[in-house]
Amino acid sequence: KGLLLPRPEVIPFRLTPNMLDAFGPTGADGMYTGALTESMRTLRKNRDTLLSVLEPFLNDPVINFKSKSQQKSKEDNDANDAKKAMDSIAKIEGRLNGEYNLINPNKNKAKKSKDLQSMIDSTHFTKLSVEGQVQKMIMEATSHENLVQVYVGWMPWI
Repeated sequence: KGLLLPRPEVIPFRLTPNMLDAFGPTGADGMYTGALTESMRTLRKNRDTLLSVLEPFLNDPVINFKSKSQQKSKEDNDANDAKKAMDSIAKIEGRLNGEYNLINPNKNKAKKSKDLQSMIDSTHFTKLSVEGQVQKMIMEATSHENLVQVYVGWMPWI
């Protein structure tokens, strides 16, 4: 849902230069990377359990509760919401399988800048190992190009 915000979230987690300095001389390459790698391994190993926990949210009536004025086109909205939920779960399942498919919501701006690397990175699909996926997430989280696009309230320059 972060990609649908007026200011889309293009980074997987906050990892600003100030936070990297707090990690000490090893930066993100030390214990932080090790912890992320072990977390990703655990998530991948237990993907069936995680997905079984997420699937009940597809049909949860509490989540779809709407006021009477919003219930007029309820069937259309419910079908649309169910499709979005199934797409989200499919994306989570893909990520747990090592697929790293990111479509940068600002790809049109990248094309206007005529920066070849930005255009290549705007749509990228690969299947990565655990270590590769962790390195890709850290690379995206520390990318200055991505940090300048986030919500200003994050203060990513700190």
